[in-house]
Amino acid sequence: MKRILIAEDHSIVMIGTKQLLKNLLPDAEIVGVDNFKKAVQAIGKQSFDLIIMDINIPGGNNVNMIHTIRAKQADIRILVFSSYDEQLYALPFLKAGADGYLSKDASEDDFKRAIESIFLNNKYLSDTMKQESINLLINPKRSSNSSVYSLSVREREITQLLLEGHGTAEIAGILNLHLSTVSTYKSRIFDKLGVTNVMELSTMIKLKKEL
Repeated sequence: MKRILIAEDHSIVMIGTKQLLKNLLPDAEIVGVDNFKKAVQAIGKQSFDLIIMDINIPGGNNVNMIHTIRAKQADIRILVFSSYDEQLYALPFLKAGADGYLSKDASEDDFKRAIESIFLNNKYLSDTMKQESINLLINPKRSSNSSVYSLSVREREITQLLLEGHGTAEIAGILNLHLSTVSTYKSRIFDKLGVTNVMELSTMIKLKKEL
């Protein structure tokens, strides 16, 4: 019997995820928590075969989440299930030690494939991100220039917030940074990606998904 932990603070998503898991693994024991601290506490109390977690949950929001979970249970399988743009976050989280990254926009079939793949001890990425990974291996110099993979963790956070429609002042408040600091990061992001405004940034990300 599989024991699965879901770390998700949106109740509708939690309910839907549990139902998908029950359809796929009827005998599974499923535990749900709504913040990262509770997830770490749950793993500390009992062993789980898999954790399915959102990035943007209270107490989380960065790749250090993976290291914290691994410190509690080294052999747990980790599937990041997030609305955050996979172009920005999938590879960094897999490099940090996650076993898979699945967008919340994915289909039910993709969800099933991700779970089955991870339980077979394979890594899971969408077809788009698999192709990106191959491109990085084939031509790392070309891929590292004017690429989202050249962004630092903080730059990725700010890029995500820009894509969500937040202004510079809002981002400063969300991340507890000075307005001038956010403006500097924003300029650096635009320079690295070769864009001049948020609309161009959004278009670039969308085009990369369609390639």
